[in-house]
Amino acid sequence: MKHYGIVVSMCSQMELLGVSHNAYSLNILINCCCKLGRIDFGFSVLGKMLKLGVQPDVVTFSTLLNGLRNQNKIFEAVSIFDEMTERGYQPHLIAYSTILKGLCKTGNTDRAVRFLRPMESRGSEPNIVAYNTILDCLCKKGLLKEALDLFSK
Repeated sequence: MKHYGIVVSMCSQMELLGVSHNAYSLNILINCCCKLGRIDFGFSVLGKMLKLGVQPDVVTFSTLLNGLRNQNKIFEAVSIFDEMTERGYQPHLIAYSTILKGLCKTGNTDRAVRFLRPMESRGSEPNIVAYNTILDCLCKKGLLKEALDLFSK
C-alpha cells in the first residue's frame, strides 16, 4: 500500500509531539514527497535536515535524484549529482544508474556515455545494468558502432 500522504502527515504529528527526526525518518519523508510528485518539498526536507544538524547521506541524494529523473528534470539531477560528489559524498551505483537512465530517456546519449567514464575513477565499477542502459540507448538511436565500441571495452 502506498499511503505517502499519511506518512507526511505522521511526520508532522511526530514534530508536534516533540519526537526528533534522524536521517532515516527524513529520508522516508523525502521519498514520500518525491512519490507524491512534490520534489520541491523533498528539497525543503533536505534543507530542514541541514538546519537540524542531521547529516544527509547517499540515500538522501539518490532519492532526490530519482525524484528529479521521474519529473524529467535530468539536468537538475546531474547538477545535484555533481554537487553531491563535490561535497565528498561517494555516490553508489543506484545514483549513477538513475542519472544514466534519465540521460538516455531524454535522448542525451552522448552525455550518458561521457557520464559512464568517470564512474571507475570515482571508485564505482559500472555493472551490467549500467552498460545495458547505455547499449540499449545507443542501439535505439542507430549508433551501432558506438555500441560495439562500448561493448568491446
